[in-house]
Amino acid sequence: MNRKAWDQLASAAGALIAVALIVLGGLAVYGGNFGRDNVRDRLEPEKVFFAPLDAMSPEEKASVGEFAGQQVVNGTQAEGFARYIAGHLESVNDGKTYAETSAAARQEGLDPDVAAELQAKADTLFKGETLRAIMLNAYGWWTVATIALWAGYGMVAAGIVLGILAILGFRHARRVATAGPEPVVHRAHATQDA
Repeated sequence: MNRKAWDQLASAAGALIAVALIVLGGLAVYGGNFGRDNVRDRLEPEKVFFAPLDAMSPEEKASVGEFAGQQVVNGTQAEGFARYIAGHLESVNDGKTYAETSAAARQEGLDPDVAAELQAKADTLFKGETLRAIMLNAYGWWTVATIALWAGYGMVAAGIVLGILAILGFRHARRVATAGPEPVVHRAHATQDA
């Protein structure tokens, strides 16, 4: 295969890959922005706020103090709020989960007052664990959308660079075609008589 044909083939392949990268990258950017906007649009109307810093315990300050007083509107904040909730749930029934507490409340032969107290704790744990799961779900989708967004930017940038290289490859192929093949020069080696 001659140099011109090779340059044209490589450049055409590069151009096709560049177009594919730009299109896929654009779709990933769109999807990433859509996902992040969707998470924000679902969280904002709920008006969930972190407690102010002066109302937080030392443990809460260490865990989520950076979010003090903020409204939960993005995935990072949602993950922080899930940790905030988890800290509160630990104290409801000595670290037991909703499932454990609910099962304990339904044991046969349990004193009715103890059962009612356990059921009240189970209700609190159910609500808290549900809200925590919702926040972690928002965090998960925010993370996936953010990865898609940055991957999309990377693909678009790579597609542009590859497109420029393909254009340069086509230009090189044109130069090779107009210049023609280089002549082969044979040089005879002179021998000296001693």
